[in-house]
Amino acid sequence: MQIQTPSFIFCKLRQLFSDNVFTFSFLLITTLYLSADWFMDRYFMPKNISFVVGIILWGGICIGNWKRKIRLSVDFLFLSFTVFMGYVFVCSLFTSQYIHSVYIVSGWILFVLMRNRKNPTETFNSILAVVGVLSALYGLLQYVGCIEIQSYFPVIGSFDNPAGFAASIVLCYPFLLCHSSNGKRRTFKVMACLLLIIVVILSGSRTGVLTLCVVTLLFYALRYRKLIHKRRIFLISGGALFLISLFIGLIYLKPASASGRVLIWKVSAGLCKEHIIQGNGLGSFKADYMPEQAKYLSSSHADESDRILAGNTNYPFNEYLLLLIEQGLIGIALFLLSLIAVFRSNVAFDTPAILTLVSIAIFSCFSYPFKYTFVWFMIIYCFASLNQREVALRTIRFNKPFLLIILFILCFFLIKNIIFERTWKRISLVAEKNNGLLDNELSVFTKLYDEWNGNPYFLYNYASELKNVELYKQSVNIFLHCESYINTYDLQMQLADNYYQMECWEEAERRYKLAQCMCPSRFLPLQGLLRVYVKSDNCILAERIALEIINKRIKIPSYTVTIIQEEARNYLRKKNI
Repeated sequence: MQIQTPSFIFCKLRQLFSDNVFTFSFLLITTLYLSADWFMDRYFMPKNISFVVGIILWGGICIGNWKRKIRLSVDFLFLSFTVFMGYVFVCSLFTSQYIHSVYIVSGWILFVLMRNRKNPTETFNSILAVVGVLSALYGLLQYVGCIEIQSYFPVIGSFDNPAGFAASIVLCYPFLLCHSSNGKRRTFKVMACLLLIIVVILSGSRTGVLTLCVVTLLFYALRYRKLIHKRRIFLISGGALFLISLFIGLIYLKPASASGRVLIWKVSAGLCKEHIIQGNGLGSFKADYMPEQAKYLSSSHADESDRILAGNTNYPFNEYLLLLIEQGLIGIALFLLSLIAVFRSNVAFDTPAILTLVSIAIFSCFSYPFKYTFVWFMIIYCFASLNQREVALRTIRFNKPFLLIILFILCFFLIKNIIFERTWKRISLVAEKNNGLLDNELSVFTKLYDEWNGNPYFLYNYASELKNVELYKQSVNIFLHCESYINTYDLQMQLADNYYQMECWEEAERRYKLAQCMCPSRFLPLQGLLRVYVKSDNCILAERIALEIINKRIKIPSYTVTIIQEEARNYLRKKNI
C-alpha cells in the first residue's frame, strides 16, 4: 500500500480547492449581492458590497492561478463593453464623488474575471435558479406574516421596496425556466417557476409581471419554434394581443401611478436639451430634476392634474432616459454598440443569459433596476457568458503580482468606506437616542465631513442634525453643499426652515416658493410662507396665502393638513377681529 506524503496530500487539496474556488466565490457573491440592501439598511454600507465582491473574486483568482497567468481575450464584445465602461469612468472623474470611479472599475474587473476563466456555467446557472427560489420563499413568508418587516409594502424580500425584490426574482426566473424544460423532475421545476410568478404578483410589481409574461412567451416561442411554424401568424398575433391587453390592464390597475411616470418622463425630457451630446454628468439627475419639475409646473404647459400628481422624485423610471440625460448621445451610441455585440454573440436566444438581458431591458423601460447591486452583477455575468463568433483580436496575460496589487487597492477602499459608514451609523443612532447632537458627536460629524466619502445623504443627515441643535448657519452651509448632489423638496424645506429661524425672510420666502413649485399639492410650504409673511408684517400676502390654504384641494387627507388649515383660519379670525 502506497503511503501518501503530506506534501502530496497538500497538493491534492490545493488543486481541489483551486478547481472549486471560483464556484464557491460565485455562490458567496450571489448571496451577498441579493442581501446588499439588507446590509445597507442595517450597516449604512451603500455599494460597499461591490468591494467585497471584488476582493472575493480577486482572492479566488489569486489562489486558483497561483502559478499560472490569466489570459484576456480581446474581441468585439470585450472592446464595446470596455469602451462604454471607460467612457462612464472618465465622466465620473469630473465629479466630486470619486467613489463612483472605484465602483466602475470594480464592475469592469468583475466582467474580465468572469469572462476569461473557464467557469462551470451550468453550475452557476443552477445556483442562480436556486437563489431565485429561496428569495421567492423568503418573500412568501413575509406576505403570510411569518417574517415581520418594517415596511408599508407586504413583500420586499431583502430590499428596500418591492421594485428591487421583483427585479431579483425576474432575473433569476430565466435560469429556472430553462432548467424546467429539460432534465429530471420537470414537474417540480415547473412548480418552482409558478412560485416565482406568484410571488412577483404578490409584490405588486406591474413591471415584474409584464417582464415575466414576455420572457415566458419568448422562451417557449423560441424553444418550440419548429412546432409552431405552421401556425406562427396566429400564435404571434395572439401573443402580441395578450401582451398589449396585459399592458393596458396593468396601466388601469394603478392609473395615477402611470400618469405620474408620464409626468416624470415629460419633465426629464427637458433635461436633455442643454447638453444633448455629452450629457449633464454622472449623478446629475438627482440634482437637476426637481428644479426642472418646478419650472415645468409653474409654466402654462402643466395642467391641474400634473400639479396634483407631482411628487418628490429621485429616479426617472426609465434607465434609457437616465442614460441620455447623464451621458448624452455619446453614452447612448456606446450602449448600442454593446447591444450589437450581444446580437453578434454565438449564443442561442433561448438561453438564460439572453433572456435575462431581455428581462433587464424590459424592466429598464418602467423602473430603476440599476439602483440595485444585484442587477449590475447579473448583467455583467450575462455579458461575460456570451461567446463571440469571431476569433479574438489579441490575447493579453496578467500575472500574480498585478492581481495582488489590485486586491490591496480594493481592500484599502473597502476598509476606508466601511469605517466611514459604520461611524456615521453609530453617531446617527446616538444622536437619535439623545434627541440631538452632543459636543462629542458633533466633533465626530465634523471629522467625518472633512473625510467625506462622496455620499450626499451623509451631508443631508449632518445638516439636519445641525438644524436640530439650532446651529442654523452651519446647517445652511452643509445643505447648500448637498444641494449640488441631491436637490429635492425636502432639502428646500429644510433650507427654508433654517432661513426662517435666522430671520432671513426673503431667502426663506424664496425657498418655500421653490418647494411649493416642486410639489404643488403639499401644504407645508404654504404654512411656511404664511408664517414668513406674518413675521415680516406683510398682511396682504399673509391673507392671500391663508385663503389659498383653506380653499386648496386636498390630495391625501391627514392630521397635518387639518392643523395647517386650522392655523390659517385662526389667522383670518384674528385679522378680522
